[in-house]
Amino acid sequence: MLGTGIVLRWPSTIPWAVLLTGGGYLITREGRSVVDGWATVLGVLLLLAAELASWSIEHDARIRAEGSLVLQRVLMLGLLTGSALLVSFLLLGAAGVTGSAGLAVAAAGIAAAVGAIGILVRLVRS
Repeated sequence: MLGTGIVLRWPSTIPWAVLLTGGGYLITREGRSVVDGWATVLGVLLLLAAELASWSIEHDARIRAEGSLVLQRVLMLGLLTGSALLVSFLLLGAAGVTGSAGLAVAAAGIAAAVGAIGILVRLVRS
């Protein structure tokens, strides 16, 4: 879905591709322990894929981008993914401590992680 969106330049496919991939990961985790260290890596890779797909869709070969702008964008993307990885590990660690508390605590942890990443993205983009 993401590849089709990039080829056809449909930015609306990016969130759907991320949602379906994340949903597929959650389905494979059914019946296993609540805390999975790879979830942070997957989340950051999904964020990176979404950002790179967005960058690819908005790229126009007829317009030459300045090198300093490309470098700035790459550095910001690196800062974004590094920060997201750090926040995700911290939140996942906190969830691991209370992992035996049940589904409500896990849902609250997921909501906190999504909120923290959303705030981080908003801060980076402003």
